[in-house]
Amino acid sequence: MPDIFLDLQLFGEEGASMAGADSGSSGIATATAENPAAEGVATGSTGEQIAPATADQSGAPVEETWDSLIKGKYKSDYDKAIKKAINNRFKNDRNLQGQIDSIDPIIRTMAERYGVRPNPDGSIPIAQLQAAIDNDNSIYEKEAFETGIPVEQLKRTKQLEREVAQLRNQNAQSERDRQWNEVVQQAEAAKQVYPNFDLDSEMQNPNFGRLLATMQKSGFPNAVKTVYEIIHKDEIMGGAMAYAVQQTQNKISNSIQSGMTRPAENGIGQQSTASVGNVDPSKLTKAQIDDIRKRAERGEKITF
Repeated sequence: MPDIFLDLQLFGEEGASMAGADSGSSGIATATAENPAAEGVATGSTGEQIAPATADQSGAPVEETWDSLIKGKYKSDYDKAIKKAINNRFKNDRNLQGQIDSIDPIIRTMAERYGVRPNPDGSIPIAQLQAAIDNDNSIYEKEAFETGIPVEQLKRTKQLEREVAQLRNQNAQSERDRQWNEVVQQAEAAKQVYPNFDLDSEMQNPNFGRLLATMQKSGFPNAVKTVYEIIHKDEIMGGAMAYAVQQTQNKISNSIQSGMTRPAENGIGQQSTASVGNVDPSKLTKAQIDDIRKRAERGEKITF
């Protein structure tokens, strides 16, 4: 079913444009509902305006009010939120009204059949109509004759069946309400893990709704969070991989930084001096040369 779309800015925009036209013709700036602070700040014939003060006399910043925010900086976001709330609020009401309109001719025909007069406002007194139908034995006579049950007994049986059906409908509605409350609670928990999660937006996805209903019937715990993870697995995995890469980069960077600032341990980095004695380098054996080379590689300073 398409959503109800109400253009709440229709009259506001027209009014603003008309006000703009009037002010333009006279050369005098006027205040609008969107910028009440502009009232009385126009100066001179050129229409130059003084910017509203952003700080008080002590120099402290002036905190913006709710009205100034929703009529200025966040006006567009506020209008969208209002439209969304109105659409959600009246979606079910529109469905219900459609059903009422479809059965209204039937109700009026039955009222005429049993001589039930409408109320002064044109509505049909349903309780009075129901009583008239219950007292009409002709409705039950054929079935009573075919089943061999007295008419009064059949009427009581039918009435009992209607009461049972009504009770079942009430219980079913209560169960639906309970399930929906559970969904809302799970949605709040899911939002703690995934801040971008929005239940209203997700319910617009038929796949989300069907999968959620299936898991709820199966008694699956945390169904909302699980379904969200299934539907958005690619996005979640991409975000997790990006986070892992960032964490790895941070660890490498921290390791490099800690290595650069770590003090020398066990004499590493400290240059030591060693003497091999009064030896003629030209007479060193291969083994002695190898030993001296290794000691030099470790940082020792070799003297003769």
